[in-house]
Amino acid sequence: MTEPEIGGGTVFTEVKTSVACTKNAALFWYNLLRSGEVDMRSRHAACPVLTGVKWVTNKWIHERGQEWRRPCGLNQFDQEAYVGDLGAPEPRYHYNIRSTP
Repeated sequence: MTEPEIGGGTVFTEVKTSVACTKNAALFWYNLLRSGEVDMRSRHAACPVLTGVKWVTNKWIHERGQEWRRPCGLNQFDQEAYVGDLGAPEPRYHYNIRSTP
């Protein structure tokens, strides 16, 4: 919701990716695979704010009642790499998402 001067990003430790804070932006991900198992790629942590202030809000969307919007896959190994797997075009680039070595 706010953008600190330095720091405050979100890191996804399993996929070695970080997302910088961007004012008025939202970050969304699924934490379950279609099989209902936990998707370890969703493990994340907040980086400390070094300069400035960071205000955030969370909205949890539970899986119950979502079976018609996001049904189980036909194969237990079905996975999604991004929200676009639900029919949107594949994202090519986003200015505040970067991979870390």
